[in-house]
Amino acid sequence: MIALMMGTVLNLFSQEAYQEDSQLVSVTDTEEESTIVRPIHISFITPISTNGMQSGEVTNIFSFNMIAGYSGGLQGFEVAGFANVIKGDTKGVQLAGFSNTNRGDVDAFQAAGFTNVALGEVNGMQAAGFANVARKEIRALQVAGFSNVAGGMSVGGQISGFANVNRGDAKGVQIAGFSNVNTGDIAGAQVSGFLNTARKVDGVQIGFINVADTIANGVGIGFLTFVKHGYKSFEISANETFYGNLSFKTGTERLYNIISIGASPKNNEILWGWGYGLGTMFPVSEKMKLNIEAVSFHVNEDVWFTHRLNSLNKLNVAVEYKVGKFMTVYGGPTWNVHVSQLYYVEGVPTSSSLVGWKTFDRTRNSVNVKMYPGFTVGVRL
Repeated sequence: MIALMMGTVLNLFSQEAYQEDSQLVSVTDTEEESTIVRPIHISFITPISTNGMQSGEVTNIFSFNMIAGYSGGLQGFEVAGFANVIKGDTKGVQLAGFSNTNRGDVDAFQAAGFTNVALGEVNGMQAAGFANVARKEIRALQVAGFSNVAGGMSVGGQISGFANVNRGDAKGVQIAGFSNVNTGDIAGAQVSGFLNTARKVDGVQIGFINVADTIANGVGIGFLTFVKHGYKSFEISANETFYGNLSFKTGTERLYNIISIGASPKNNEILWGWGYGLGTMFPVSEKMKLNIEAVSFHVNEDVWFTHRLNSLNKLNVAVEYKVGKFMTVYGGPTWNVHVSQLYYVEGVPTSSSLVGWKTFDRTRNSVNVKMYPGFTVGVRL
């Protein structure tokens, strides 16, 4: 009974407002039909509203929807306990407890507990507890608890708890807990907990894995950076500690990742280790470059894996010279810092046998530190 009475009152209100359109509203032409603009709209759930069955033809300046509302457009402020749905363009502020859905362009601040969806262009800001989706280009900031999706060029930023996806070029920043995926170019920054991808990067990528076609003016910072048109090399080298080394380097000349494995026989034992590091290079001439690299190895002494602390840290400074289209030779000095945990042989504390000579040797709290100079020479392919 209460609902019936409310519906009757709202229908009467709608009829009265419709009769007074000439005094209260203006009319604008669209491609297919005229859109009525009304200053105030109140609804329980469409069509139980002051606009009644005309809701899809009316653009509201102020709209209050107790549960959910549907309208032709917005030019002001709209709030709903559950959802707002707009057939045309949206301008102003739109708030919903669950979702905002817009089939036209959005030039507004949107906030929803779950999702904001726009099938047109977006200018302004979208904030949602779960996801923001824009089918076309955006000039806005998207902030979501889970994901942001933009179907065209993005200017502004995307910040999410899990993933950002942009299917065009981007200018601004992408920050995500897991991944940023950009199918076009990006001018700005991508920051994620795991993966960043883009075509051309003019800025910075920060993530566990970074992937790009080209990093023109910028750098990729992470465990691994793969650049299709960047720096990649395989190396065979030797140094004072590991007589044989194989290394793979990937990234850009500004900053590249190093994955290495080395081994050597010493004191009737096989010493081997795997290492990871970072490097950078500076051009000296057309064929000559200066490399600075820092690599840390976990060393295993005559076993498959040494469980105690046994770390060899190397700072390499080398000059490389290109001797052919596919070959470069290099060499230079190295500074070594060996950090190992003392172990006991028949009750006697013993240090690692990795280092035969040193310029520094100190033990504190069962951790021994040795330092010594060395060298590195090798071939890059």
